[in-house]
Amino acid sequence: MVLRVRANVALEDNDGRNLLDAERFRILKCVRETGSISKAAKRMRLPFRLVWGKLKTLEDNCGFKILMTSPNGSKLTQECEGLYLKYEELSRSCQRSAKSKFRKLFGACV
Repeated sequence: MVLRVRANVALEDNDGRNLLDAERFRILKCVRETGSISKAAKRMRLPFRLVWGKLKTLEDNCGFKILMTSPNGSKLTQECEGLYLKYEELSRSCQRSAKSKFRKLFGACV
């Protein structure tokens, strides 16, 4: 058996409400890449309503607009773009740290 580690980062507010996690990050990434909520949902093979609901919850919990929508599509707002980039950096850093610690603890099992 080969073991591997996966670290999932979630940002919560003071009340424990989930602001941003790996799933919502992937949704934002797909919207960012496709410029469309519906295209993101199709790419992720998720129902549009589920994707839209997760984005709406994110926006409600963050307290700021996360998307700018127009007839041409959707894009992340400046505030959301900042949150996106910081989450991406934090997640990568946590993955690197977890992998390093994993190798030290489980080196013979890898």
